[in-house]
Amino acid sequence: MHHDRGDRGATGDAPPGAEGNPARPGAPVPGARAGRGGARREVDSGDSDHDQVQPVGGPPPQLVRGMGEARHGAAAVPECAKENLPPCADHEVEIIIRDALNYTSGQTVRSASKTVGNFRFRILVFPSGTQSTGGHQVSAFVEADPFPDLDPRWVFHAVKYQVAVVNWNDYRRSVIKCDTWTFSKDGIDRGWHDMVRTTDLPADSGWLGPDNSLCVRAQCLVRQADGLNINSDYNTKKETGYIGLKNHGATCYMNGLLQSLFHVGQFRRIVYSIDCDDNPDAPGKEDPAHEGPMSKSAGIGHPPPVDDGEGKAPPLIQALQNVFYKLQTADQAVDCRELMKSFGWDTMDAFTQHDAQELNRILCDRVEEQMKGTSMDGSIKRLFEGEFENYIECIDVDYKSRRNETFYDIQLNIKGERGQELRNIEESLREFTAEETLEGDNAYEAEGHGKQRAKKGIRFLTFPPVLNLQLKRFHFDLEKMDMVKLNTRFEFHKRLDLSDFAPNAGVYLLYAVVVHSGDVNSGHYYAHIRPDLEGGWLKFDDDSVTPCSEFAAVDDNYAGSDLSIWNYFERTPRDLRGVQVPTRPRIHNAYMLVYIREDQAAQILTPPDPRTTNPKMVDRCEREVRVAEQRKREKLEQQLKIKIKLVFERDLCRMTGFWDHAEIPHQQSLKMGRDQYVRDLTAEVESIVEVPRAHIALFSLQYRNNPRQVRFSFLPLASTFRAHIPQFNAPHFDTSDPHLVVLCVAADAYDVRSLKLTPEPRKAPEELARWVDDQVILLVVKYFCPTTRKMVTLGCFYMQQTDSLLTMVTSGWVTSRLQPFLASKEVAPLAQELVESHSDGTAAAAAWECWEEFSERDIQQRSVKRTVKSEQLWTGDVIVWQIAGPSSRAASGEGEAPSSPAGGADASADGGVDIDGEVAPMYPVHNVADLAAHIANTADVVVTLHDGRQPLCVDGVVSNGHWGPPRPASAAPSPTGAAKKAEGGAVAPPSPAGTNPTREERPEDQALAMSPAEFNPPQERELKMDLRWHLHHVTNTIARAFGLRTPANESQIWLFHAAPGSSCEEPLNDRNPQGEQTTTLKELHRTCSYLASAQGGRRPAPLTLHAVELPFPPGREVFNQGLSPLCVRFFDAAVREVGSRIITVPNNGTVQDIINESQQHLQPQWGISGPLRVLEVSEGRLHRHYRPDAQVLSLACFNRSNIFYNCLRVEADPDSNLPEGHTLLEIYHCDRQSQQAFAQPILLAVAPGEKSGSIKNRCKMKLQVPDAEFKSWRLVRCARTNRTHLKDDEAWDSETASDAKLYLEHVHPNPTSSSRQSRYNKPLTIKA
Repeated sequence: MHHDRGDRGATGDAPPGAEGNPARPGAPVPGARAGRGGARREVDSGDSDHDQVQPVGGPPPQLVRGMGEARHGAAAVPECAKENLPPCADHEVEIIIRDALNYTSGQTVRSASKTVGNFRFRILVFPSGTQSTGGHQVSAFVEADPFPDLDPRWVFHAVKYQVAVVNWNDYRRSVIKCDTWTFSKDGIDRGWHDMVRTTDLPADSGWLGPDNSLCVRAQCLVRQADGLNINSDYNTKKETGYIGLKNHGATCYMNGLLQSLFHVGQFRRIVYSIDCDDNPDAPGKEDPAHEGPMSKSAGIGHPPPVDDGEGKAPPLIQALQNVFYKLQTADQAVDCRELMKSFGWDTMDAFTQHDAQELNRILCDRVEEQMKGTSMDGSIKRLFEGEFENYIECIDVDYKSRRNETFYDIQLNIKGERGQELRNIEESLREFTAEETLEGDNAYEAEGHGKQRAKKGIRFLTFPPVLNLQLKRFHFDLEKMDMVKLNTRFEFHKRLDLSDFAPNAGVYLLYAVVVHSGDVNSGHYYAHIRPDLEGGWLKFDDDSVTPCSEFAAVDDNYAGSDLSIWNYFERTPRDLRGVQVPTRPRIHNAYMLVYIREDQAAQILTPPDPRTTNPKMVDRCEREVRVAEQRKREKLEQQLKIKIKLVFERDLCRMTGFWDHAEIPHQQSLKMGRDQYVRDLTAEVESIVEVPRAHIALFSLQYRNNPRQVRFSFLPLASTFRAHIPQFNAPHFDTSDPHLVVLCVAADAYDVRSLKLTPEPRKAPEELARWVDDQVILLVVKYFCPTTRKMVTLGCFYMQQTDSLLTMVTSGWVTSRLQPFLASKEVAPLAQELVESHSDGTAAAAAWECWEEFSERDIQQRSVKRTVKSEQLWTGDVIVWQIAGPSSRAASGEGEAPSSPAGGADASADGGVDIDGEVAPMYPVHNVADLAAHIANTADVVVTLHDGRQPLCVDGVVSNGHWGPPRPASAAPSPTGAAKKAEGGAVAPPSPAGTNPTREERPEDQALAMSPAEFNPPQERELKMDLRWHLHHVTNTIARAFGLRTPANESQIWLFHAAPGSSCEEPLNDRNPQGEQTTTLKELHRTCSYLASAQGGRRPAPLTLHAVELPFPPGREVFNQGLSPLCVRFFDAAVREVGSRIITVPNNGTVQDIINESQQHLQPQWGISGPLRVLEVSEGRLHRHYRPDAQVLSLACFNRSNIFYNCLRVEADPDSNLPEGHTLLEIYHCDRQSQQAFAQPILLAVAPGEKSGSIKNRCKMKLQVPDAEFKSWRLVRCARTNRTHLKDDEAWDSETASDAKLYLEHVHPNPTSSSRQSRYNKPLTIKA
């Protein structure tokens, strides 16, 4: 039976020879649970929580072991006998049960209790098993034995425990089982029914020792002190008198701090006392009914404000008053969004973890600033500010120097300056005030006395009434060059006597413990507070407030390490000698401590009466509570009612262009009950427009699944609105503002705009209230004018399904509805013969075309002679009329081809635009399908033109000699290369006014501006293009826009999705000219993952292209001659790119040909002289250093189309003749956080045994890195299995690993990659 569920039988008296008091007899209670690990024994009424038995069999285990050794005398004891087991560890307990065979099934024995933390436990053993085992198994459990002062709802979470039945002859054969369990009153024990079979006990198997003794051991690892087992009915206000604060993402640090400040009654009184302007336009926007943080609608790059309400953020003091008042008077957890908005925070700030002590300082400073000039000015300082003195006193002369400083908190070291661990507050304060002797080279320069021996130190003058102590658990590790958290044990006590540290300091009482649980990059804050120093402790964990024990608030947060569960039974005594029990650090520990001066505690902590302190503030807060309650009622009402956006036919007539349900205008809104009938709405409409309800029909906007369309559908009068509310995922339904769009159509006899009966109606108004949806259809009708390319909405036309579409024309309805648009000249006038012959069906059918907007990109022509039923039209469908074009035809999805082929001599006359002998076609728009194709294919294209000499920029890094983060453009020096003239005196043409849209400046732009290379800066234009164009049309359009000269039939422009010198992407228009003739811009558009379709009325992101002009001569001559173009980038001695050129070398040539060609392009100002070497660098690492006789075909960049990225590095070769024994070593740059290589590596000749300090200094000199920047750089040796930070006096080759490499570890100068960014590095600010 392994982890089996069973029943413990009734127990009898203890067997003869058993000492102590076994469990009393009683009937078992059925229903025991079994977990995945140990099985919980069933509760027996005969077992008492206080039935506690000392180790059975008389003497304690140590004495039993001693007696065993005496009995055996000089006889050899087996090496792994039980006598050689180590004694029980501090988290372990043992029980030895004599005469184990004399027990009956169900009889129990308990061990002495053991305490780990404040979890007291013992072993519960059934020597003959529980009732469920039938007496066939030894059963053993760990049983909690809680201290009597714990809350009855106590719980210990995730206690890991281990139970072992020890084999006396060979403890390696012991049965050991381990599991994790949450102990509580309802789950007080956990263990196993099936440890050892009872039939194996009498045999010579070692399970029984002297006097038939059975030995059982148990260990427990308790990760945290007791908590409270609460359920959903728990009410924090009722149970504790206090409430919590909601967490809005990662704001637990702020919640813990605010609670510790709020319960300082004097601080609350100060906050209440400040008079704020009562601004009714900016009330608190908290809505108790609004659940969840603001993150769901946060846009990338544009986070919304923390408060999603309307109006401006209130002043910081007013927002803090609101939070404190609600904490004092409300019944539920308080929302802090208003306070965060007053800080100037956005969503990113709300989801960024910060330091509680840092926020405390900033918040107190801001509150103090807000109180300047008021009656409360200086009150914060009087409460929290202390003072100490920095002094230097000469030993041999009478000279002293003193400087007083104030503090709001004291930062106490956990680890001393000499690396020693400090054990408590007193030791840390003594180290803080320790005196230092200045002598020798470090002697003090005393004014008028010269160098003198002196004593230097700090002494406290006064401590504030409220003393904040910050424990410096976050420490910068010089070995790891990163922040780490110190989890070493550090004690603090309820009473702190500071008399030894300042005169009249007195005694302080512990009031609050702010705890951090986690590591340096992630974690959680909560606070233990004693609002009344005479009362108990409370745990404030965001919106949860629970009572807790003093141990949980104080002792449990000392940190340190816990003894882990470990199976030492597998080891021999020899292996166990000197072995320490494994431990695990306690990651939850005190981070901030708040002490209150004992003689002022009552005054400081007494909560103020807000109405007495500031009645004006109370009135404002109560008014805001009423506003919040009103919003709550409105939200409840919203669940019972639905907003109706009432649309009339005249509103539809204001719509132009293709159908867009999001653009339907309305001028009237009203609310109806969700269970009200549609006929009730017709009565409301009748009262609004004074049209009899019998002459009105209503239609609501609905989503069709097949096909996927949003169209109007008829609303039966007997139906309820609830039946017509769209599903939440329907494209036209806004969950934040649920509503129905209802179209109200009056009978044809009413004027569409005034809704009055026409003076001489042709017939009596139809009774639309008798609408039969299977017989009558309503169509939304539009008209398209090919001359003006404008589409207008004529209105709604209802007709029998057996009528033909031409009825609209022959009845004169179309021409009648066109009159207002003809008068305003929005559409071209109709030919007179069309107006006169509209009643002639045959002539009208030939003169008019009808199209249906089937979908956004699918426009289908309809037969005007057929019935609407035959054309499969339904209520709500949208049709468009137009005058028949030169040739009636159904257009394809891509639209009609241009009227003349590209390149024709007279192409311009046919609508094309001639560009240097080539045409970028303008596709004709003769009908509705052409218009749809034109709109679908018109694209905004942002084109950036790059100079072919632009420096390489990989991962945002430009080899410009600057290693710190780029400065803002306003602070950057004048560009050294980008603003210079190009060779020959030409400069980049200025950007035409209005053609270069404003774009966000990127860090790499600043890095390029600081490059020493000469090049024209990138130019940007936004151009209109057609997705049906071929790439040669695109390149020619770009050439004309930027004023480039492009020869006929030969493009010298390459296109990329990213800057060619920043991406390994191949050109979009490759070297094959046929590719430009067949590839369209639409195909490029489809490959852009960054493009998103328009949603919510937003304009989609434009297509982005990067272009570079080729320096090759016209035509294919360079390729046909067997030459290969290469980009050569020149680097100076400081590894800065100073220039670049495109060269051509024979395909069958050597690297020496590249060197010879490069020599011809060297410029004197580059400072490159002597022999050259050719390198290839990939991903920040040296790919290869080529010998002069290497073949061009062997280059990694050979035959790569993007020569600007796949380039060669050419530089002077000062190491062509290395001294004997020296090594030419690659030293690359590595980002400290991501451990990724970046930038250009260094080649350095190093001697055997050269110290790393010398190599670092040579790297610094070579790269010309400033001291302030270089001081954080580390030289690291990296092998396949490990990496070592080299000390300055350590030889670089002290390890002989063949794969060892050296790199410089420092911060990436442009951490644009998300892998290098950390949200925890964002500085904390209060912007208000």
